[in-house]
Amino acid sequence: MADPHSHCWGSSMQKIEALAELSVARACGFAALGCSTSMIGFSGEPILAFKFGGYFALVTCAVLLLKAHYAARRPYKATEVWLMLPKAERPEAATAQRIISGVLREVFLRFALYAAGLGAAFLGLAIVFALRAQHGG
Repeated sequence: MADPHSHCWGSSMQKIEALAELSVARACGFAALGCSTSMIGFSGEPILAFKFGGYFALVTCAVLLLKAHYAARRPYKATEVWLMLPKAERPEAATAQRIISGVLREVFLRFALYAAGLGAAFLGLAIVFALRAQHGG
């Protein structure tokens, strides 16, 4: 027989996943704002700007990897996800830690991958600009 709460549970999981993504994306957005502002400040030196952006993105990646590693140790009640989750959709205390920390871990890892790709792209662009400058282009 189907669990009578399965529909609610699926909806709650989707809500937790959406809120975790919103929370991590918002934090990464603020980091990206700081990075892009600094890169604009270096716009007269594109090689330096792209190097800065690449290193900043790799540091962001490292921070996200650390947050993913420690996600299970952070009390679920201290997470932004828990605070944003409507009380009616919160999982029981017995499972909340496992669910919320697991979802946050996955989201942190996904955003770390995005940051690593962005870092690699920026550093690649720095190399391209350096090679063009070296060859008089």
